[in-house]
Amino acid sequence: MEEKIQGLYESINFLGFNATYHRNNNYVENSKGLMPQVQEFVAWFLKEYGHVFEESVYENLADILKDCEMALIHYDNVLMMDALEQGISGYLEMFLSEQYFKEKETEYVGQSEKQES
Repeated sequence: MEEKIQGLYESINFLGFNATYHRNNNYVENSKGLMPQVQEFVAWFLKEYGHVFEESVYENLADILKDCEMALIHYDNVLMMDALEQGISGYLEMFLSEQYFKEKETEYVGQSEKQES
């Protein structure tokens, strides 16, 4: 599941970067393909950690999924971006190691330095 979490996390971040940097107004359309992965993650989270956290955590996850649904129905780019980047990403980060973030930081800094040369 770790690889799936990393992949989903990176996909969500890429969509946000693409939407912001390229002023791409197709965030909802671009995120549709991630919905099965989001649902799979939430189902896994509930199965594995169904009685570990306070009820408010599970209610929050349900609200995030409702926001995703509403964003799809109303083609609301801002709501979808908020649900994925501020909602689901926060839960994904719980399962990503500090080493993962250090490696990504090193990778991005290295790419940035190459581009500046």
